[in-house]
Amino acid sequence: MTRKLLVLLAFLLTVTTGLAGCSGGGGGGGQTAGNRGGKGQTDGPVTLKFTRISYNDVRPPSKDLWMWKKYEEKTGIRIEWEEIPGASVSERKNVILGSNNLPDAFYQLGFSNDELIRYGEQGIFVPLEDLIEQHAPNLKKLFQDYPEVKKTLTMPDGHIYSLPYIDSALPYRSIRLYINQTWLDRLGLELPKTTDELREVLLAFKEKDANGNGDPNDEMGWIMPSGTINSMFERQLFGSFGLGNGGLKAAENWIYKDQDGEIKLIFNDPKYKDVLHYLRQLYEDGTLPLLNYSEYEYAKWVSDAANDKVGAFSWGDPAYIGTAGPKNFVGINVLAGPGGDQVVSWMDPMTRGTSSFTITKANPHPEETIKWVDYFYGEEGSMFGFFGIEGETYNMVDGKPAYIDEIQKYEGGQQLGAFQYVDNVYGGYYPYVEPPADLRSAAKGKTVDEDFKTNSAELEKFLPEEIWPSFVPTPEESKEQSAILTDINKYITEMRVKFITGKASLETDWDNYVGTLDRMGAQKYLEIKKSQYERYQSVK
Repeated sequence: MTRKLLVLLAFLLTVTTGLAGCSGGGGGGGQTAGNRGGKGQTDGPVTLKFTRISYNDVRPPSKDLWMWKKYEEKTGIRIEWEEIPGASVSERKNVILGSNNLPDAFYQLGFSNDELIRYGEQGIFVPLEDLIEQHAPNLKKLFQDYPEVKKTLTMPDGHIYSLPYIDSALPYRSIRLYINQTWLDRLGLELPKTTDELREVLLAFKEKDANGNGDPNDEMGWIMPSGTINSMFERQLFGSFGLGNGGLKAAENWIYKDQDGEIKLIFNDPKYKDVLHYLRQLYEDGTLPLLNYSEYEYAKWVSDAANDKVGAFSWGDPAYIGTAGPKNFVGINVLAGPGGDQVVSWMDPMTRGTSSFTITKANPHPEETIKWVDYFYGEEGSMFGFFGIEGETYNMVDGKPAYIDEIQKYEGGQQLGAFQYVDNVYGGYYPYVEPPADLRSAAKGKTVDEDFKTNSAELEKFLPEEIWPSFVPTPEESKEQSAILTDINKYITEMRVKFITGKASLETDWDNYVGTLDRMGAQKYLEIKKSQYERYQSVK
């Protein structure tokens, strides 16, 4: 995964068919309908205008992409694409929405929940629930099989204004603690299974010249580019300290469900104090460098890994750290904590994106449009979006799809090679269902375990009891919780580093920290999150 792709994904996270005659996922081609006349007219082939993010610097424009040419042949629907460079998306999106020149739909262009509610209530975005019920059999079945998807997409006013990006594969929705297996082998150490064992292993890495270069002082323990630790390692540890029930989105919103079924806050919980205490121990051991919090860039980190100085990191796959990752590191899905807690807390819900496709009031053919996109929520459309067509862009080898040689041998790598043909392999958050994990890994010539360097089967065993989305606030809740979190997150960021580095004491300063959070509105924030959870659970 390239650094450019990761930046784009970060941006996208913040804004965080019944086509007659097709086999497979309930889709079909050959439909003809009205052109750009009034709604419901069927006097010729349909032309639709979509606005999306541009990737034209790394692949052909959408109008020339193999996949969209093939899909136009299949459906008889022509798409006129407006493609916006990533750096201009926010500005251009606002200009479009404030104009009278709306596209028929926004494709893979993320909107926040606040934006979905605002433009839905203004009538700019079309409610989709009736269209789905009448014209989208794949989405309808998805909602029936996975009610949590419908719950996640439903706004406080009861409407659905956008379609999801779905991934049910657990390895792709989670991260691992990657530890240097080469160092473990050199020192004769076993793979750690608990937080205490991890501490012992990292200390041995530091003290026993784990890289074998004769310098016992150049090994680092857990290290990543500055700021990454809070969203990666810390949230992984929630599952080892009793804070993991609710999954990743719950952790991002500082909430979890305790053993008694109560929604509680994380940032003022005694168990979060235990997490900070553990991180402080690693810091005192010298195995959690201060670089994790300041002045350590991605390129330097990759270079240090190539020079065999990195002991552990956390990410979805080992290749993020460069070629040293797949070569030297092995993934740990979850560690048992001091109280026996062992939950994969860094687990995204299967609805990984909630605003991958929106239809606007300007669309004269909403029925044809929902049928067009529904195809990609069935098995056939899922395979088409990622692999293309058998015999043209991939062949079946031992029962699994393998890209053609032109893709596999592409000078920019297989991922970019596939991106010259199909859309859903780069950038993420497309309106569709991802293919199963084993097929995606097979495309790289690997099993899932080889791909992620871990035992992926154990993920099911250690799942949270509930995996929540980010609950959708009402406009009033949004304003209130945003104001509270702005102050609270700033304060937590400041105090976290102080607690870990010893500039503040977890023994004598914790009560004042909790009191300050209460004065900033912590209890009001908890009330809001409880109300949102109840509203989420009430969706049928």
